[in-house]
Amino acid sequence: MPPARPVSPVLPLAALLLVCASCTARADDAAASRHQDWRSCLSRNFRIEAALSGPDRAADAAFKACRAPEDAYLAALAGSPLLDDEDVDRARPLLAGRIRAWLIGGRG
Repeated sequence: MPPARPVSPVLPLAALLLVCASCTARADDAAASRHQDWRSCLSRNFRIEAALSGPDRAADAAFKACRAPEDAYLAALAGSPLLDDEDVDRARPLLAGRIRAWLIGGRG
């Protein structure tokens, strides 16, 4: 009898990822669209405010003006079967920090 070969977890893991990806494709499209809407709103408002004040105030004003698109984006993320509300709550300040750096860094 030949010795037993160890089973590689790659194939079952790849199958699981494929199933998850097909299930979340629609949610990902909605989240991507909402993310783009939020970034466009922030960028537009930041440019307007930056002409009138400094970058920190402009970023704060842009975040205040774009609260509805941000909420829509986070709601789309929460609709993903891979994330729950707690994950989204933890991600909110991290996302805000990244977007703030993006705005102030001149890419917004």
